[in-house]
Amino acid sequence: MQIEIIKYIQSMTSPFGDIFFQLVTMTGEEYFYIFAAAIIFWCVNKKFGYKLGFALLTSVIVNVALKDIVNSARPIGVNGIRSLRVETATGSSFPSGHTQGSATFWISCIIHVRKKWIYFVGILAIFLVGYSRLYLGLHYPIDVIGGIGIAIIWTFISNYIFDYADASKKTWVLLIIIVPMLIGMIFFKDKSYYAIVGTVLGFCVGYIIETKYVQYDVRGTKLKQFIKLVFGIGVLIILRNVLKGILPVNIISDLFRYFIIGLWITVGAPIIFKRFVNVSSTIEN
Repeated sequence: MQIEIIKYIQSMTSPFGDIFFQLVTMTGEEYFYIFAAAIIFWCVNKKFGYKLGFALLTSVIVNVALKDIVNSARPIGVNGIRSLRVETATGSSFPSGHTQGSATFWISCIIHVRKKWIYFVGILAIFLVGYSRLYLGLHYPIDVIGGIGIAIIWTFISNYIFDYADASKKTWVLLIIIVPMLIGMIFFKDKSYYAIVGTVLGFCVGYIIETKYVQYDVRGTKLKQFIKLVFGIGVLIILRNVLKGILPVNIISDLFRYFIIGLWITVGAPIIFKRFVNVSSTIEN
């Protein structure tokens, strides 16, 4: 039945649809979320940026681990199904990482904003990303449904843990997630897993340093916000590519490289913004 559903969806394909749904599926990829979370953290709302980043990053870890455990085949190569943008199809099929990431992002936004328009935009975005994975022949319907269900559950779990740690100032509570994540490195020798573990470690270390010593404030004029984005994202891209070029090709290097990226987003960039972009730091967000 799942194959027939994909075939039915693909019976309505068109050149425009091919382009449109490849663009849609890109909003479910890591670059979109890294940039979106960085923009929110640097320029919109620091506390929400932390909570969103924590939910997204840990959700990816859950996804990669589940993919490795379930190890289900994708519909790629199944007779009668065509697959596009197969380079995004990393790991096994269940659950859909793109759908889970999109759902985690938009559910987090819905919980924070609580406006009618964000409900509409968020639900539509989640549906389109999930549909795009079927349209492109990269996942089965159960993968998409599973991704959404896991995202809903995990977003509330991660929000609860982060809110408690932040409100109580007991940052050690984050170890509830970090310790199992580190133990998982013994069992999941996957490049993606080590990269995301590095990002989470950098993110959490940066969170502890920034909240205690930097106390960065996101406020600033439109010009200053633009400067922060261009500079912050520019350095992020440079760090990612330069470190990739000079470090050995192995999972430990990926761990270190993404650890630096996590630190840059949470504490490196804020220190520079506070010092040179003249952004006030007297009011917490």
